[in-house]
Amino acid sequence: MKKHVLLTLIVMVPLVSACCGLPDLSGLIPASGDVIQGSGTLVTEEFDLSGFDMVDVSHAARVTISQGDTFSVVVSIDDNVLEYLQVEKQGSTLKIGLDPRHNYRDTRATAEVTMPELTGLALSGASRGTIGGFKSSRDLNVDASGASRLSGDIEAGDARFELSGASRVTLTGSAEDLVIGASGGSTVDLADFLVADANVEASGASDVTVNASGRLDVDASSGSRVTYLGSPTLGTIDSSSGSSVEPE
Repeated sequence: MKKHVLLTLIVMVPLVSACCGLPDLSGLIPASGDVIQGSGTLVTEEFDLSGFDMVDVSHAARVTISQGDTFSVVVSIDDNVLEYLQVEKQGSTLKIGLDPRHNYRDTRATAEVTMPELTGLALSGASRGTIGGFKSSRDLNVDASGASRLSGDIEAGDARFELSGASRVTLTGSAEDLVIGASGGSTVDLADFLVADANVEASGASDVTVNASGRLDVDASSGSRVTYLGSPTLGTIDSSSGSSVEPE
């Protein structure tokens, strides 16, 4: 009888939530998921994909992105994880990750990507990215979360960096105007990345270094630190809760 009542409740929760505006509690029921251990034996696959200018990488994968006249996508991964590898083009974005219905341990996935233009890069789940050789007047958007890392060099139009969850970006090169949002103990090191105007929002003990020649606006809070080079004109500078904004 008790089992019958429990089953009825599980089935009815989403229905009641939908019709009565109550929160959907079905997500509290734990989903089953196995743990897949990487074998340590790598295999390499080449993917025939083209026509993308953005890259999205997840599940602790490592990607190296280079500028070239043609497109190329080559991924090396544990042989027993290959069947769970997901590499596809969605719109103008190349997505590289693993099947989210499983848990993974000690897996290795490395990708070599060549593309003519890079306008967007998203790194999540402790992924690592390296970019190099890009020279373009097109805008660049970078999103790094979950302790992900990005390094390399690039010349771009306007640039926007959004970091969270102790992520880190270290780049050299240049851009026109720059917008940075850093939270959750993230680090942005752009000391050798020259820009004109820069607008920085740092929170949660984040650390940001910029090199600006135009106007600099900063909102720093919760123990964050913003350091600037390049003798910019200071615009709106707000610092609170133990934060600092100062020249190098």
